[in-house]
Amino acid sequence: MKLLTTLALAAALATPAVASDSAFTLHLAQPDYAPFENVLLGVEGQPGQFGFLLFDTDPTPTEVLPGLIVDLGLSYNLLVFPVTLPASGLLELPYSYDCTRLGLWTSLGGMLHSQAVSLDPADASLCVSNSVTLDVTNQYGFCIDCQPCEGAVTDLTMRYLGASPMYVEVTQKKGKDDPILFGATVQPFETFTFQGAGKHGKMNPEITVTLDGVLDTKIHTSCSVPIGPGQEWGSFRILEAISHEGGPICPEDDGGTTPVTDCSTGKPIQLEFTYTGGDCSASDNDQDASKATCSGDPDDAAMVRVVVHGNQGTYLDNVVSLGDTFWVDPAAIGESKIDSNLCVDLYDPAGNLLQALTLHTSCSQPLAVGDIFGGIELTTFVPKP
Repeated sequence: MKLLTTLALAAALATPAVASDSAFTLHLAQPDYAPFENVLLGVEGQPGQFGFLLFDTDPTPTEVLPGLIVDLGLSYNLLVFPVTLPASGLLELPYSYDCTRLGLWTSLGGMLHSQAVSLDPADASLCVSNSVTLDVTNQYGFCIDCQPCEGAVTDLTMRYLGASPMYVEVTQKKGKDDPILFGATVQPFETFTFQGAGKHGKMNPEITVTLDGVLDTKIHTSCSVPIGPGQEWGSFRILEAISHEGGPICPEDDGGTTPVTDCSTGKPIQLEFTYTGGDCSASDNDQDASKATCSGDPDDAAMVRVVVHGNQGTYLDNVVSLGDTFWVDPAAIGESKIDSNLCVDLYDPAGNLLQALTLHTSCSQPLAVGDIFGGIELTTFVPKP
């Protein structure tokens, strides 16, 4: 290998080299949801030292000198460049590479082994660092053809961040039953994947995650709020997400703009709901029982006629399939605001009333994305400008 030849020759021309394992320390920061971006390699040691960085994809290194670990076989990727440590003694090097080379790296083992090596200009002693490994097989959310979340989440891969093994159960609300999407004992930092149980494999707008039977977090999966690799919900980090219409979801980045999900910025001018098919026991909201009422049960009917109305008139009269969404827009009837007391009726194809709902929209009662009213769930909240 060229680096070894260069170092050996330089050492031979000076005094005999003495390997040291304490001259350099490498620190690698590699977020497990972003292996090709924001990777930071820190080289720590005495200021002014002259060093090299060695990257090698071979997973079977060999120690040829005390503390100097290299590959004696074929090196697929060898990068050598000088490093001068500043007065602080710490140099941080951001590292990234072209995603078009991803296939090559993964086919050749997927690991980049890194060491700092230097030849002390004063006494020609050979100094090497500890070895760190950059895992390029970990490509969650990157170097893929990703899109924004569209049409509800269908698949999630998550990492458990807890310190002790726990029984993890993931469920989605679906009327009388809460289908179990995942259930198993998970070790600290272990990853697991699960899929939705709805139409087209969709998850309902909200899934629930428990640890040993105790609620840990609820994750909104309707695409109405940001979701994607890098997000942390409770004791879990999302590594990979797939949506029904968009495919793999890009790493979550809302550009610094937090979407409105409740009354905190004003009354709603438009509301979007998802038909979930649940009975009244599925209701999950903070409105007073006199303001949010429910009677009847659509019993997960595959298709219902939704009629949304109030004192101002009928906002919507349309057929909706299980898992699909519908909008309440006052502009549809020439109005500028939604009735404070909104009525939603669900009918079967024969015209029989399956479920009657009322909810309050003036914000004198809590109203937020994720609120469930019988067989519908609020998935988008658009406030007045």
